[in-house]
Amino acid sequence: MGAPKLFVSYSHDSDPHKQWVLRLATDLRSAGIDATLDQWDLSPGQDVAAFMANGISSADRVLLVCSSKYVQKAEAGAGGVGFERLIVTAELVQTIDTKKFLPVVRDNSSLGKIPNFLGPRLYIDFTSDGEYAAKLEQLVRELQGTLSLAKPPLGSNPFAGVAPTATSGARLAGPSGLTSSGHSVLDDEWFEQRRQQASAGLAQLKAPGSMELRFALHDRVGKSQIELLSAVRNSEIHTFGWPIGVLLENRDEFRPKPVADGIIAEVSLPEGKSSSKPSYDFWALRNNGDFYLLQSLFEDERGSQKLFVDTRTVRVTESLMFCANLYDHGCRRGRTAQYPSNTRGSERESSGNCLPESHGVAYDDGGERQLVTASGLSRRPSSALG
Repeated sequence: MGAPKLFVSYSHDSDPHKQWVLRLATDLRSAGIDATLDQWDLSPGQDVAAFMANGISSADRVLLVCSSKYVQKAEAGAGGVGFERLIVTAELVQTIDTKKFLPVVRDNSSLGKIPNFLGPRLYIDFTSDGEYAAKLEQLVRELQGTLSLAKPPLGSNPFAGVAPTATSGARLAGPSGLTSSGHSVLDDEWFEQRRQQASAGLAQLKAPGSMELRFALHDRVGKSQIELLSAVRNSEIHTFGWPIGVLLENRDEFRPKPVADGIIAEVSLPEGKSSSKPSYDFWALRNNGDFYLLQSLFEDERGSQKLFVDTRTVRVTESLMFCANLYDHGCRRGRTAQYPSNTRGSERESSGNCLPESHGVAYDDGGERQLVTASGLSRRPSSALG
């Protein structure tokens, strides 16, 4: 493909203006643009009208340097600019949406930056000498057809209500939750990615302790984002504080967000903002049924370096009930079959967290406890993901 041919149209306002146009045309030729300029290509005795007419008609693009005087002459139909307006207008009448004519603005303090015959076309503003290099690059990219920002591909509607057809994340596992590769479904790479994402948010708040949950089905399912959101909404168990899978849909920054493979919600409240202590809740639900949660400990909002037996008992029970609501019936509509799943709950405390002395039990500094279950869920008349 040959170099793009460009005809430069401008008015001879002053010697400095002519020198600026010469510099621009020179830089364009250095960038592979075959620019035609009267200062090079028009000789004494040559037909000026024919030069302008042939230059405009044979060019791939026409650059119109719109100074204040250029616009005035174009509107008045005066001089060479007025003659060029007739030629350009004729082409515009034939193809009104053409991109052939590209206005740039220079030495123009008037309200109308470009002539009326060009309509509402976008222009490149060369008013500031300090931005010359950036504007030149923008112009060259346009003329060479290599834009700096490519249009991204069109994705699918995440809330279309149609189950995804992609098989990423689909798997089969045995009764113990081990896949054919010998790994637990709870150690899938997706869980580790969500853990890293949530841990970064928790670390920013400097919350001393946390509870982590991982749920996974053994068999393959496929749910749309809108089904996942509805499933969480119908599975919440309200005890105290925010429930597992909290939905704050009245706050844009905390509302669950659709992602390529499911939905994610993050609620991060620093100390002093709606809470006397830092509070953090992160959860994600994948379209194959995987669920991940990391949240700060409720006790940290009530006291320093304390864990409460009754609170932990309620949270564990709530977690299992939430899991049962989410997965019961194997996520099959109108079926009462059972689906096995794996559940892992972990609690982590920073150094110094312990149970009150009245309970007679203390945990090691920086301790972690896990509860892991592999189960076939009980039969029920309905389920959230069913």
